[in-house]
Amino acid sequence: MSKKNSGLELDHIHFSVADDGVATALLDRAGETMNTLGPDLARDLLKVVELCETDAAVKALVIGSAKPDNFLAGADIRFLQGLTDPAEAVEMLGEVHTIFARLEALTTELGKPVVAAIHGACLGGGMELALATSMRIASNDEKRTQLGQPEVQLGVIPGGGGTQRLPRLIGIAAGLDLILTGRSVRPRRALKMGLVDEICPKEVLLDVASKRARQAIDSPDGDEARMTRVRSWLSPAALQQLALEENPIGRRVLFSKAEEKMLEATKGNYPAPPAALRCVKIGVEDGPEAGYAAELAEFGELVVSPEAKALMSVFFASQALKKDRGIDSKAKARKVSKVGVLGGGHMGGGVAAVNTTRAKTPTRVNEVDDAGVGRGLAYVRRVLDGQVKRRRMKPADADRAMSLVTGTTDYGGFGDVDLVIEAVFEDLELKQAVLEKTEAATGDNAIFASNTSSIPISQIAQAAARPKNVVGMHYFSPVEKMPLLEVIVTDQTYD
Repeated sequence: MSKKNSGLELDHIHFSVADDGVATALLDRAGETMNTLGPDLARDLLKVVELCETDAAVKALVIGSAKPDNFLAGADIRFLQGLTDPAEAVEMLGEVHTIFARLEALTTELGKPVVAAIHGACLGGGMELALATSMRIASNDEKRTQLGQPEVQLGVIPGGGGTQRLPRLIGIAAGLDLILTGRSVRPRRALKMGLVDEICPKEVLLDVASKRARQAIDSPDGDEARMTRVRSWLSPAALQQLALEENPIGRRVLFSKAEEKMLEATKGNYPAPPAALRCVKIGVEDGPEAGYAAELAEFGELVVSPEAKALMSVFFASQALKKDRGIDSKAKARKVSKVGVLGGGHMGGGVAAVNTTRAKTPTRVNEVDDAGVGRGLAYVRRVLDGQVKRRRMKPADADRAMSLVTGTTDYGGFGDVDLVIEAVFEDLELKQAVLEKTEAATGDNAIFASNTSSIPISQIAQAAARPKNVVGMHYFSPVEKMPLLEVIVTDQTYD
């Protein structure tokens, strides 16, 4: 079906209208690898909404992304970090509120369906944009696509209507859980809880979204039919929760329990979660307009707070660490195609699990006996089973990942490893002994990495025939849950 350009002058959105009246707006923030919501993108979005309001030829709108693996990752944190005046923050956010309200009104007042086509990160302001649409279609990519309101992790609250629209869509309890913890959900979980209406392969996402938009044009009762379908998915426990939320006494109990759980987790040291809870409660008890006003006021105070500034600094520091190569020279990283792990205990098993789940790298576990090897492999299996249980991995994928891990009671299979990670007891003589055995069993370029937490790497390296290949790699426990690795070099370690 042919599409025509609307004539809009846009810097950060690709916009077109098909012959059947379905408009498509693809977010594409210029000069950035990811879409984030700042004043520039908001201005373009407002132009799109205004045209859809006034152009009779536009009968529906699909909002997607031109970025390969990102819908809208949230607000531009660099912009937020620069805010110093609460009034300025409220004014800025008020404009976003207006845009999202007008976007929502395209469906509720003008009868023009708005469909969000979501692939990749749909977080913070991106989630709030999607909540203002009448239908959400997500890709079924469990690795890349995630939806949520992580604002409390930056010391603020959802500021684009999230404290109001999210609980109304998925229920108060489920909404509070996402808002107060800042956790995100993957596509299948989002579908089950009613956060999205449908999931499909990324390759047909825009086609499916456009089809649903066309169907909604012809079926004005589509929203009601969809809600009936969502309710049919609810379990008896979910229906009981729904009944609890619909009476005042039940809501008081719900908010009281949420506050109790929140204070247990935060110890009262973070102002954002209580503020978010207040906004949700006001919206539920006094209506959406009061809730939106409370959200604006709370956000304005929080975004300039020292807690928010500190948490945003932590965010930028963690992002910078991902790009830091750790060395000043131009040395290139070696390719690691196979890893050996010495020790199958708590640390060794965790390292092997991370190798297979994160790096997808074949790993050979060495232990002193078959029982030790069995414990190491069992540890990896438990981690994989946990991934399956949390719907982060399909059973077949877990089985394939498990097939990457093998075990041995000698050094058989170590001849072609690129990296050996030692996780034996904290004993210098033992570590030096396994270093010598490793060097005898591996090639000249194999790297020996000790997971020691207390013994200087230079002392371990004294027993090495190839000290240039010795390094420290200190993992933190439990390895599969702690995304931190301390790398230690000696004066002789090659860059």
